[in-house]
Amino acid sequence: MQWTNVAISDLESRPECVHRAYIDPEDTWNGWACPYFEKPEVERMAAWLHDFDDSLVFDETTDTFTTTYDPDAPESFAGIDIDGMHLYPIGNGSWTWTIVEGPTGSLTSNHPSNDS
Repeated sequence: MQWTNVAISDLESRPECVHRAYIDPEDTWNGWACPYFEKPEVERMAAWLHDFDDSLVFDETTDTFTTTYDPDAPESFAGIDIDGMHLYPIGNGSWTWTIVEGPTGSLTSNHPSNDS
């Protein structure tokens, strides 16, 4: 697993849509990245999702973020622990995440980057 930057396909040119994520480069869904995000990064993501008539609502009781794009088929993403970190698999296995080249310096975290 490694830290990298990802964006939803076709949104790579929008800086607010590029997010720091923890991924296994070998783990893909239909060729797309399967990222895991720290909570502050998910909250940063939620700030622009409204531009696409979507949002991420957090339920503290279940530690889950849920999308509101399709009220008849909401997607929920529960927090999980990986390598000693608590992460959220937002869109992992359903959204078209692509790796964005460039420095993977921390956007919201104090975790080390892979840019040594």
